[in-house]
Amino acid sequence: MKKALIFLSLLVFPFLNYSQENEDNYFVALYTLGDSWDSSKSPGEQTHFKEHSAHLSKLRSDSIIVIGARYSDTGMLILKSKNLAEAKSLLLEDIAVQNNLFRVEIHPFQPFYRGSLE
Repeated sequence: MKKALIFLSLLVFPFLNYSQENEDNYFVALYTLGDSWDSSKSPGEQTHFKEHSAHLSKLRSDSIIVIGARYSDTGMLILKSKNLAEAKSLLLEDIAVQNNLFRVEIHPFQPFYRGSLE
């Protein structure tokens, strides 16, 4: 019996390890206005706003962004990524974040209930 368990674990372990390493994780990104935001201008008139929108559009088309929303003065994205470092890297590529039009905080997001918005 012991030999059978060892044999079974040798067969199954590589697949368990593979699936964990290649599994997408979820992260929440919270956007707030940065010091470069000019409150006398509309969002479309802000420097780097069009590039910001294009960057988010690309992340959506690449199926990285799962959902986006706004509440109060905060923008929120749920995104998929291999790890926190990759999620940060993707969002910090945004020229609007680099130039402090927006601040972004990124946190692990671990849903305990999966539902549907449709």
